[in-house]
Amino acid sequence: MYQWQDLLGNGNRCFNNQDYLQAEYYYQQARADLENLWSQDCKNSSLLLAWIRVSHNISALFELQGKTEQALHYLHLPHQHLLTLSQMPGYDDDIQLIASNALKLTLPPLLEFAHQYPICGNCLKKLTELHQQLFQERAQLH
Repeated sequence: MYQWQDLLGNGNRCFNNQDYLQAEYYYQQARADLENLWSQDCKNSSLLLAWIRVSHNISALFELQGKTEQALHYLHLPHQHLLTLSQMPGYDDDIQLIASNALKLTLPPLLEFAHQYPICGNCLKKLTELHQQLFQERAQLH
């Protein structure tokens, strides 16, 4: 088992026990480990998915504490990183495909958050347009 998995498990236990400060510590450590591992193996979608999950856990932790700006940050961070990778000209095609597919995991939580908490109108418009684009492509393939 990788260290990030232990850290994530510890973070989840602390979260469930409402020890939010300690949960944040474990989640941040897991996130850092995953970033390091993924930078060495960018085509490993399991590491990417785990990194997204940990970022979303951190977001949920902040949202639960009423820290909505920080919660939004940890939803937006993986989404923006994937969006950049997916649109980077000349970048590895496999990584761009992985990033494009992973956007389908980062976008819905952002839209849900935006419906519950106000975000800028232009940001919401861009997210909605991207949602239509991503999920319309999938519908056309069937």
